[in-house]
Amino acid sequence: MSATNGSTRSLRSRGRMIGLAVAMVFALSALFSSVAGASTPIKSTQLSLGDSLAFGYSAQLFNENIIIGAPATAFENGYADDYLKLEKGKFLGQQLVNLGCPGETTDSMFGNGPLGAATDPTGESPCGYHKLGLPLHHEYGGTKSQLESALEVIAVEAGSGTPVTKVTLNIGANDQLHQIGKCEAEAKATVTAKIKALIEKEIGEKLGKGEITPEEIPAFVAKRTAEEAANPANKAEGEKLAKKCIEASVPGLFAHILTNIGTALFVLREGAKFGGVNYAGAIVVQGGYDPYGNVFGTGELLEGSNPLAALLNANEGPTVAKFGACYANPQPTFNPQNAKEPAKLQAWTNMANTSESNGKKNGPDIHPTPLGYKKLAAIMKHICG
Repeated sequence: MSATNGSTRSLRSRGRMIGLAVAMVFALSALFSSVAGASTPIKSTQLSLGDSLAFGYSAQLFNENIIIGAPATAFENGYADDYLKLEKGKFLGQQLVNLGCPGETTDSMFGNGPLGAATDPTGESPCGYHKLGLPLHHEYGGTKSQLESALEVIAVEAGSGTPVTKVTLNIGANDQLHQIGKCEAEAKATVTAKIKALIEKEIGEKLGKGEITPEEIPAFVAKRTAEEAANPANKAEGEKLAKKCIEASVPGLFAHILTNIGTALFVLREGAKFGGVNYAGAIVVQGGYDPYGNVFGTGELLEGSNPLAALLNANEGPTVAKFGACYANPQPTFNPQNAKEPAKLQAWTNMANTSESNGKKNGPDIHPTPLGYKKLAAIMKHICG
């Protein structure tokens, strides 16, 4: 009997100990859960400015998400988000305000409102992506420009006790793409006019010789137009004319880009002159890589593109330094101009992307892959901290 009572007391004692241990586990779990679930109070703000790279865009992501309206949340793997992660921003209480707009140029960044009139009188309206009804990470209205919104964010966050402590910026690629497109269109128009004149001459000669009748002219024109369109010589001439146009436009184009970037940084630093507040914090400006480099190991897709990108980067660094900004140049990493370049461009850009999403091709696309965006952020972190 005593043995039984002893056993019972032992079991009760063990039960109490187990119960106490379980209670402690629950208590500790609740404690850790509350700590893990508690959000770090926002203490500061990182402001991201720029074009589609700041936004986190790629054709594949857009094609995959356009059927649901291309929500901005689908593009949160860009360099701005990756850079914040590398800096442990959220852990330290830093929020990201991303004003990036796909398709933005150095002119549309100023817009055609009061700021544009005062600093960049080209009159280009702001953020065409927004005007198409596509959502941004941070909506700032249909007429307000990205730079005007930046001034507003800096002022508001300063007054709210969550000041902007770092600004990141990339801009200028779309200026270059627009110029390339313009030169290609001009070259095509020149070659097309030449072909048209040639065919008209042939028609006149054949009519004079009685080799064709007026009724046969439309079919003859269609046949000869198709033949000339497939003529490698015409393609080569078009490429030659476009290249000549691009090269001739470089000095003026680069001067325009650099002037606008310098003006944008001046606006940020001297915000009080433009209705905001002066910004004295860190600025990180990201340079450009060359997506038209040696993607497939057969040479540059756009001949001479690497030297041109290097020229712009070489001048952009000193330009931004005048305003106390740090310059992160990704070109040496993305475009080493050796045997490693094809593999890097294939891994870090979508130029070799042959996939399709919802019936639309995802490449070739100049935008980075998720890995490429991470690489851009790592370069910024390595160079600028």
